[in-house]
Amino acid sequence: MLIWPDCIPCILRMSLGVARLAIRDDEGMRGFLQEVLRLSPFKGEDWNVTSPEVIREVWIIMQQLSGETDPLKGIKEEQNRQALELLPLAREQILGSHDPLEEAIKFAIAANSIDAMINPREATEGIFEILQGHGISPLEMRQFEERLRRARTVVYLGDNCGEIVFDRLLIETIRDRYELDVVFVTRTLSVLNDATLQDATSVGMGEVAEVAENGIPEPLPGTVLEKASSELKALMEEGDLIISKGGGNYDSLTEEEGLKGKVTFLFQAKCYPYCTLHRSPLGGLVLYNY
Repeated sequence: MLIWPDCIPCILRMSLGVARLAIRDDEGMRGFLQEVLRLSPFKGEDWNVTSPEVIREVWIIMQQLSGETDPLKGIKEEQNRQALELLPLAREQILGSHDPLEEAIKFAIAANSIDAMINPREATEGIFEILQGHGISPLEMRQFEERLRRARTVVYLGDNCGEIVFDRLLIETIRDRYELDVVFVTRTLSVLNDATLQDATSVGMGEVAEVAENGIPEPLPGTVLEKASSELKALMEEGDLIISKGGGNYDSLTEEEGLKGKVTFLFQAKCYPYCTLHRSPLGGLVLYNY
């Protein structure tokens, strides 16, 4: 999905919040903003670009001005810690539901609400509230189950810290029902609160899946295949099913026509473009078989 006009203020607001963690004086923040506003998407001159690609350029500016490569490291660790505290309760709710797979999917999508600048405790505890108010499309659910039945290998593209704890639960649930192998893919470089290999390993992802990096040598909060490692490209080509988490992966992979028929997107409808494209209420749970 290429950027909509709505994406510009959203990216700018998020960027300012993160930059204040790395650039701690007003003069530095003014310099940061001046550089960001020189980027062509912020001047309305380039609409042929995805949000993750814009965020990459903003992140590089922040790194150059502050010298910080991972200003959200402490927040990411806390997001994972808070989510792990909820793991037993979430697992109990999933196993006790009438359809554990659907419940695990709902948990995984609701956990996509754990964004970079949200208080870790509020974000993780809010997952249970989201579950009470939103469901997923029965038609998309049936189609996803059919994809799982046919699959032998699954490539699971992760997104945020905290969220990955609930991805682990979903993978557990899938493998309880279907005989298949799963490779969980993380970012190679830190960006926002996206999970790296170290983050995924710290929440026990290696117990339920093989864990690999995407090989993208840039702070890109998405999956642009032309920049990915040859190993990831081969995995995605040879895999029977790709499960893609979060908005960044959605934005970048819906521009990949060659993946149609084998990608299932799981994300929360957090904005007008997502709500419009998927006829979802704001905050709704989206399961979309691409």
